Amino acid sequence: MNNFVVKALVLLALPTVIIVGADLVIAKLSGRQQVKSRLRNLPAAADRRMLGMRLCGYDADEVSRHWGALAPDTFQPVRTALELDLIFPFFYGGAIAAALLAAWVALERPFPPVWLILPVAITMVADWTENFIQLGQLSRFEASGEAGLHRGWIQIASLATTTKLVFYFGSSLLLVGLVAWMLVRGVTHRS
Repeated sequence: MNNFVVKALVLLALPTVIIVGADLVIAKLSGRQQVKSRLRNLPAAADRRMLGMRLCGYDADEVSRHWGALAPDTFQPVRTALELDLIFPFFYGGAIAAALLAAWVALERPFPPVWLILPVAITMVADWTENFIQLGQLSRFEASGEAGLHRGWIQIASLATTTKLVFYFGSSLLLVGLVAWMLVRGVTHRS
């Protein structure tokens, strides 16, 4: 039983440590705190949340309010964060995929591995889509303000954000489920 508990804890802790660590490094390198500090001044709580963390998405007006509150001096930290966030999927995707596959192997490969990798891959592609579009739209916003934003591209980025978050949480729940299955299996096999 102890061996299964240790494996379970490692499988849950490893992706968490990698994801939190990589996020902290990105936040430090990009100056994200400066951006968050500026966003605290927005009157609506919904506008203070970073675009990439809005489960229900956003539209061009919300993007305009969000970026408009940043003023020209905080656009560079946003751009840097978006550029660094293009690397982040390799960290969280790799960590979650490795943990899922390790749990799958511990369970003696009960189903095809594509069911583990597909949600992680969808998460990563959605994240890249979101970031590439936001980078392009940020340049347009810097040049022309709200008039420079392309509503269609903003909607695609918004859909990508929602997809990223849904599949990220789904992959995480899948990992928790597999780890729970490992623990139950470990208890029943020892009895």
